[in-house]
Amino acid sequence: MNQFNTNAFMKKIFTVMLLFVLSLAARAYTDVLIISVDGDSTTVPSSTILIEKTGDDVYQFVMKDFQMDAIMMGDIIADNIPGTTTDGITTLDVTGVPVTISDPLWAQMLPGLTVNIKAKFNDEKLYAVVDIDLTEQLGQMVVATFGTEEGFETVEDDKPQLLNPGFEDWGIDEEMGIMFPAEPRYWHSFSSATGPFVQFVGNHCFKNQDAHSGQYSVRLISTNIMGLAIANGTISTGRMICGSMTPDEPANHSRLDMSLKDVDRNGDPFYQTFSAHPDSVVFWVKYRSNAEGVRAGMGAYITDGTYCQIPLPHDTVYTNKIGIAEITTIEPCSEWTRFSVPFTYPETDLTPRAMFMTFSTCIIPGEGNGREELCVDDVELIYKDEEESDIFEVRTSANDHSNLNVIYDLQGRRHSTLQRGINIVNGKKVVVK
Repeated sequence: MNQFNTNAFMKKIFTVMLLFVLSLAARAYTDVLIISVDGDSTTVPSSTILIEKTGDDVYQFVMKDFQMDAIMMGDIIADNIPGTTTDGITTLDVTGVPVTISDPLWAQMLPGLTVNIKAKFNDEKLYAVVDIDLTEQLGQMVVATFGTEEGFETVEDDKPQLLNPGFEDWGIDEEMGIMFPAEPRYWHSFSSATGPFVQFVGNHCFKNQDAHSGQYSVRLISTNIMGLAIANGTISTGRMICGSMTPDEPANHSRLDMSLKDVDRNGDPFYQTFSAHPDSVVFWVKYRSNAEGVRAGMGAYITDGTYCQIPLPHDTVYTNKIGIAEITTIEPCSEWTRFSVPFTYPETDLTPRAMFMTFSTCIIPGEGNGREELCVDDVELIYKDEEESDIFEVRTSANDHSNLNVIYDLQGRRHSTLQRGINIVNGKKVVVK
């Protein structure tokens, strides 16, 4: 083979190798894209994201022909995204990344746009959650979820629990003085509420040394505000909003919105991140009310992190609830009483990102006589492979005789003697082999 043919042959080999390397470096993924804005979700049946390796463990992330509310915005391009690859799966996890927009008009309208990207991909599929921060320009945080996490699940945090579920950590406590009453860390009451009428409400949340376990529980009380209205005692993983002197107005609510940057006195946000699908939520309460027909309640909502409020505004239906557990029939009980409430999961492709949970002394705003008291302790999320009860509203005692042994099985049936297997005796698990 002469020198000319040798050079031509080597050039061909180099070209083929280069094309092969480039084909590995750039990947186009096509899948369903769900866009959530302020609790409303829309689905784009077919969308494309391009990921190109531009250096050692560095990538370009391109959302091709991105559209929001049927408005085309062009390509959204994020450069220099670091990634880590383990067992053939590459993970991207970055916040506040500046992006460029290919459409000149939108690029001019949205200068300084940043995104948060959480993504996993391999040769065959991509799963990504992209927060597009439009809070300064449009007052909105757009959450774009591409594909599904199936096949990318990890074993860590597959059974997460809420933060401070036993109400033992009270963060910045009594040293803040009477103007800033304590509240359990990562949970929020009227003490950290906002709104035009917050100064009239007062404190309804207290550290309680009567605990089901540990040192403390949380004690919620309702009050009569200057003889004008009854304010329920409420605690929430979101933030309380006092927008009206009329108790049942939707302007009074608890809200969760991960796009908001406000924090409490401990520097914690007004939400708890959450990314699982528990089967039920278990908690323990004592409840006092002498108003006829008044019941306490609990609501737990797994959401995609976009705006959600409880109670709902009139004629509003949120489509960003992934899991729902509610109970509205907690009756007065002077002993610690265990409740187990199942989650239901409406059909959705949304990804869980937050747990929105509330407890209230009364299920109806403004009801009662202002002397209700609800103590809560030991909130626990139950997963299906754990030996747990399907009991819904089981009382530990039928009356006030605390020394009376009351025995239930895991189906909620009462027995006079211990049964083989797991028993619930005065609220405690007892195993008979």
